[in-house]
This record gives sequence, C-alpha cells and structure tokens, in this order.
Amino acid sequence: MSHILVLNGSARPNAFTAAMIRSFCKGAESVGHTVTVIDLCKLNIHSCIGCLNGSKDKEHPCVQRDDMDTVYVEFRKADLTVFATPLFFWSYSGLLKNVIDRLWALAEYDRSELIGRGRGGALLVAAGGSHPEPLYELFDYMMKRLAWKNLGKAALLHTDDMDMQDISECEDAYMLGASIGKREEP
Repeated sequence: MSHILVLNGSARPNAFTAAMIRSFCKGAESVGHTVTVIDLCKLNIHSCIGCLNGSKDKEHPCVQRDDMDTVYVEFRKADLTVFATPLFFWSYSGLLKNVIDRLWALAEYDRSELIGRGRGGALLVAAGGSHPEPLYELFDYMMKRLAWKNLGKAALLHTDDMDMQDISECEDAYMLGASIGKREEP
C-alpha cells in the first residue's frame, strides 16, 4: 500500500477543502493506504525567490530556511501527493502554489527526487462556482511535466451556496481516495 501526502492549501482549516480531505482520507485508508495531511496555513513557508541555487544540501534543498523543510521530509516519505485547494482565481491558493514552487529545489538536488520515480498525484478542489477546468488543465500539465501518474481529481462545486454544517461526506473525494490502489494497477 502507498503512503499518501495531502498538502492542504486552504487558509481555513475547517472549511470545504478540509471536508474533502477528510472524505479522501477515509476512502484511502479504507483500502489500506496511510495518509499524512499537512495544513500549510499552520506553517511559515516563504515564496520561491527563483534563485536556482538549491541542491547543495540534501537535508535543506532550498537556500531559504523555513518550514518548507518539514514538507520536504514528508514529501520524500510519500509515494503519492494530493494537492488540496480552494479555487482562487481559477488556480491554486497562494499557500499551495508557494509549496509547489519550492518543491523545485528537490529537482535541483537530485532530479529523481521530484520528477518521475513512480510518483503519483491527485487534486481536490473546493470551488465557490462551477468552473474548475482551468485548474484541472494546469494540474494535468503538471502531472505530465513531472512524469507522475495522474490519479484523478475531485471537486466540490458551488460552495458559495452551501452551509459548511451540511457537508458530512464528499462522495467524489471519498471515491477518489478509495480508487487509488485500482488506479495504480498497470
């Protein structure tokens, strides 16, 4: 079974993205996977400065010293990474985008730490409206460029019209988590 890392890009730890993550985790754990969730809003992670000066230190692949080192440790343990985000202007939240950008330092140290190596990725999106397609396209392209298995996407749409108390289970997120083992088969 796989070890799955979920990067929660929501600034609100108890909102719709978190509900999707809980459902995804239940589904993934129901088929034997282990899941670690990192709430990025609780960490101090700076934006990438685009210096391309990483790679000098395996323990700290980025030249910046902040909580990204915690993410690197968990990322290295994971077989699969789930990017969970509210839809912000048809893209990832800033919290998640910072982490995605900073992951590049791993490739600077050793290309196989980020690219290929049998990794897989999935996407969870909570959207106030009904148009996550631009983010889906960006995610699909990222999976292609990273040479990761695209394990799928789940969305919770029209959250602007919902009450958080009415969200007990996100069926699409649960099913995505439960299907991961099946999607890994050749």
